[in-house]
Amino acid sequence: MVQRKWLSRVVELVLGVGLVAVVALGLLTWSPVRAAPSQAPGALAACAEAAFSTEQHFLSHGPDQPDGNPVISDGDLLSPRGVVCLRNRELLAAFMPPGVPRLPDLGLDSADILQLDPPLVAFSTEIDDPLGRFTEGDLLTTSGVIIPNGALLRPFGVNYDVGLDEAKFIGQTRDILAFLEFAKGQTPQSWQQVSLPEVLRRYKVDIWFSTEQTVQQSEKGRLLDGDILSARDVAVVLSQDSLLAAPIPGGIPTRGVDFGLDAFAVRCDGERDTVRFSTEIVYRDDPTLAFSDGDLLKLGGAVLMRNKDFVQAFEPQANHMGLDAVTFFPDRRSCGEENGPTFLNFLPMILKQFTIRGGR
Repeated sequence: MVQRKWLSRVVELVLGVGLVAVVALGLLTWSPVRAAPSQAPGALAACAEAAFSTEQHFLSHGPDQPDGNPVISDGDLLSPRGVVCLRNRELLAAFMPPGVPRLPDLGLDSADILQLDPPLVAFSTEIDDPLGRFTEGDLLTTSGVIIPNGALLRPFGVNYDVGLDEAKFIGQTRDILAFLEFAKGQTPQSWQQVSLPEVLRRYKVDIWFSTEQTVQQSEKGRLLDGDILSARDVAVVLSQDSLLAAPIPGGIPTRGVDFGLDAFAVRCDGERDTVRFSTEIVYRDDPTLAFSDGDLLKLGGAVLMRNKDFVQAFEPQANHMGLDAVTFFPDRRSCGEENGPTFLNFLPMILKQFTIRGGR
């Protein structure tokens, strides 16, 4: 009997020591689960009408955010309803698999919502990947695609990274998804052998984009950072002087000033009259035409939305935060499986809702 009790105590002791060892090992090897974009239906529901990013960090005094954090980053994708749709870490989650160091906030310089469910956003950052996998001039997607800046610019005769200020996909959503499947299989080395214009023509899509730098081409003249370029056609879609009408002095050398292009949106079929944009510098010379670098303008330069229309629902301490990226998902509705209203149909409702919320 005594022998059995002794044996039982030995077994308990061994099991206890084993349990302690397992717990200790777990504590030593445990690491936090990486943040990932929500795959739940409606993950981008708050950005179904409009989404944007700011040039500045700020503190929100408006609605409580889904994660409880009132600090708004210039790398977050925001809704004018006063909601953070995707934090920067969620946009970058595909580039932070287990075992890869968590990335810092890299900013957000362009954004294009391609799908709400499952969430799919094309974007670019303001800072290079510290691990060297992409630069702030590359076009990325939340599914892990990297389209190098060189692939976009080499056809223009530009052999160095000139940054990326905004990018929008033109075409049917199903064709864009097929192109992105192709792009996901490419490496930085293989992109050097691929003709992006040829691939875009094959998939019947285009990428319109603007750069952060003005480029002097050896044979074709000058590409302004205020021009909208076509990756498929290797051409200027809308030049700076076409975006801003006289008497605004937009364009070099025609009228004398390159106002830059910080963000733009366009309907998915590429109808030029649907282009809306923001500039990098302000215009104050004519009070009746004045705009800031955070206002959204329509073709010609008239103000469509003021910067405060974007940020006021967050109730910041100032109403000017700049505009680094802008995207309107209604622009894509007519190119999906179901046709629907476009941005212009939603505009009165959008402005009314933002004014009501901001004036409470």
